[in-house]
Amino acid sequence: MPSEFPSSPRIAIGAILKNEAPYVVEWVAYHRVLGVDRFFIADNGSDDGTTQLLTALNAIGIVDPFSFPGTVGRPPQLPAYAQIMARHRDDADWIAFIDADEFILPTDGARSIRPFFSALGSSVGAVVLNWATYGSSFRKEPSEGLVIERFTRRARRENSTNLHYKTIVRTDAFRGVGSNPHLFRIRDGSWTIQADGFEVADHQQKGPGLSERLVWAPLRINHYVVKSRAEFDCKKAPRGRATMTNVFRDDRFFRGHDRNEVAEPMAEWLVEATREEVAVLKSRLRSAGVAEEIVSLDRAIASLKPVSAGSQGG
Repeated sequence: MPSEFPSSPRIAIGAILKNEAPYVVEWVAYHRVLGVDRFFIADNGSDDGTTQLLTALNAIGIVDPFSFPGTVGRPPQLPAYAQIMARHRDDADWIAFIDADEFILPTDGARSIRPFFSALGSSVGAVVLNWATYGSSFRKEPSEGLVIERFTRRARRENSTNLHYKTIVRTDAFRGVGSNPHLFRIRDGSWTIQADGFEVADHQQKGPGLSERLVWAPLRINHYVVKSRAEFDCKKAPRGRATMTNVFRDDRFFRGHDRNEVAEPMAEWLVEATREEVAVLKSRLRSAGVAEEIVSLDRAIASLKPVSAGSQGG
């Protein structure tokens, strides 16, 4: 938990969320276990209970949300990131700009991400972490359990999707958002490095936002991008994309990202610690008088069924 590391840098997550109600508490709990202090959340017009849940989590001092409906015709993600920095750059030393389906993972056995950031020199202005893309684990419908325990199969390491990265920015080095949500501008003289300490080189063919090298140690991001087919059809696909306007995820997107070639489940200690922290957060919400229908929004996925024509295949 954050209180165990008082001498470490203040680490926060900055994110834009829309209709992520069933997943918010787990995602917050997981990152709290690993040492994240604060959560700065732009709520992009949610109507599934996310807004009420974020408000409740704010009331017990867990997240800092604000309404961010965005501007018609303009993708909201980059403006949301700029607003998060404008509001909170003095409230954290590092801010990880990730999504609610992305989970920062130590791969070297560490039980906190804090020592990694404590060891970085002042010339490091940003750290980029590559994806490990997780598929549906052949699940058509949701089942009981956390995201991090239900989905245990990922793409092969060499899958090009994994070359995408997300950025954790040193707040006093921030100079602006980049051309896409994977990039940030930092002060002159600062370095953007990969997790192994070497400067990031953008992919020669695919360009900025993807790295030439894949680095998974000592940190990476597990990207649970599609989840079960039912969750994709009912939650992911209708939401659209925060990076583009009028662009939706379809069956082709699902099949392209539903990679299950390698079995690599989350470490049991981390699953259990996350489950315990979920229980703590829910207990605090109940003690604060939050309605059970808000506390238990994670149960909303249990009845989901696949709806797309493509979901009937293998």
